[in-house]
Amino acid sequence: MKTLYVLTGYDDFIGQTRKPWVSIDTKMFLEELHSLGFTVYKHGFHEVINGKIKPQNQDIYYTFSHRDNLRHYIRDCLMYLQASGNRLLPPLELFLCHENKGWQELLKQKLDIHSLDYHYFSSKREMECYDLRFPMVFKTLTGSNGTGVALVHSKEDVFKQLARHETHPGIIQKLDLWRRKHLRKNKQFPGYPNYDLYQDALCYADYITQEIPFILQEFVPGLSFDYRVIVLGDKYFISKRHTKEGDFRASGTKLFDFVIPNPEPALNAAKKLFETFNSPFLSVDLGEDDAGNLHLFEYQAQHFGINIIVRGEGYFTFSDGTWNFHRNDAGFEQHLARSISRYLL
Repeated sequence: MKTLYVLTGYDDFIGQTRKPWVSIDTKMFLEELHSLGFTVYKHGFHEVINGKIKPQNQDIYYTFSHRDNLRHYIRDCLMYLQASGNRLLPPLELFLCHENKGWQELLKQKLDIHSLDYHYFSSKREMECYDLRFPMVFKTLTGSNGTGVALVHSKEDVFKQLARHETHPGIIQKLDLWRRKHLRKNKQFPGYPNYDLYQDALCYADYITQEIPFILQEFVPGLSFDYRVIVLGDKYFISKRHTKEGDFRASGTKLFDFVIPNPEPALNAAKKLFETFNSPFLSVDLGEDDAGNLHLFEYQAQHFGINIIVRGEGYFTFSDGTWNFHRNDAGFEQHLARSISRYLL
C-alpha cells in the first residue's frame, strides 16, 4: 500500500471547482485514492504546525486557499514540511506561484523557460533604471479573470494603473506625519546626534506611501484568443478562450471553444512545459502571435478554472508520437487522484 497525506482547509476544503471558495468533493477524491491503492491520512494544517502529527519523508498533497490568514499559514506549514524531508504535491516553488505572478516569472527564469520579456518592479521608482519599450502589459501580482491587467503605452499609463490599485495613507498616518513636521521642533534622540527634523519627516512621508509591486510584460499584438491547457497526469484538456471586441484579454471573458480544429501545436507546447515543471498537474495559458509562435502567459499548479474538464467533451493523450482524443470518462476528483497516482508510480 502506498501512503499519502492529504492536508485540507476548513471543513475538509480542497480547492477548487466552480469558484475559489467551492471545494471539490473531498470524500469522492479520497475514495478514488483508496481505490488506487493508497492509505490516506487526512489532516488540517494546524495539526502539523502544532505538532499533533510529524510526517517525515512522506508524500503530501495539500490544498490552497484565498483566505490571507490561511494562505500564509499554509506557506509556513509547507516550508516546515519540506525542511522535514517530505515531498510536496505540487512542489513548494509551484505553490508560491499562487496569486504571485512575479514569482511565476522568476521561476520561469530559473527553469530557463524563455517566453515573453518582462520587468518585475516593487515600485514605480524602479522603472527609471530601465529603457522600457512600450506598449506593454501591466499586471498586478494577484488577480484572475483579467483583473489587474491592462495595456499601457507609456510610463504615464503605468502611473494611472498604479493609481487605481494603490491605496493612500490613513488618517492616523497623516496626523502622525503632521505631528512630526510641526510638533517636533526641539525634538532630539539620545545617541543619534545627526537627527534632522525635516529629513526625518521626508523619510516618514516616503515610508507611509502605499506602493504595490507589478509586472510589465511584453505585449503580443493581434491576439483574438488564447489557449488554456490543463494537464492532469497523462491527460491534456484544452480550450480556446476568445477576447471581446476591442480588448486583448481572453481571461475572464467566458467565451470558450472546447472543440479545437488544430490543437497539436498548443498540446505540444503544453507537454514540453509540463515535462519541465516537476508536478502531477499543471495549467498553462498560451497566446499565439501573428507568426504562429506560442507564448506562455501564465501558469498554475493550483487555483485554475476547470471549465475545460466539466464542460468539455474529453481530453488528449500522447502515445507513439500521436495525440489521441478520448471522451471524458470521469469527474475532476477522479482525474486529480489518478494524476497523483501516476506521478508517484
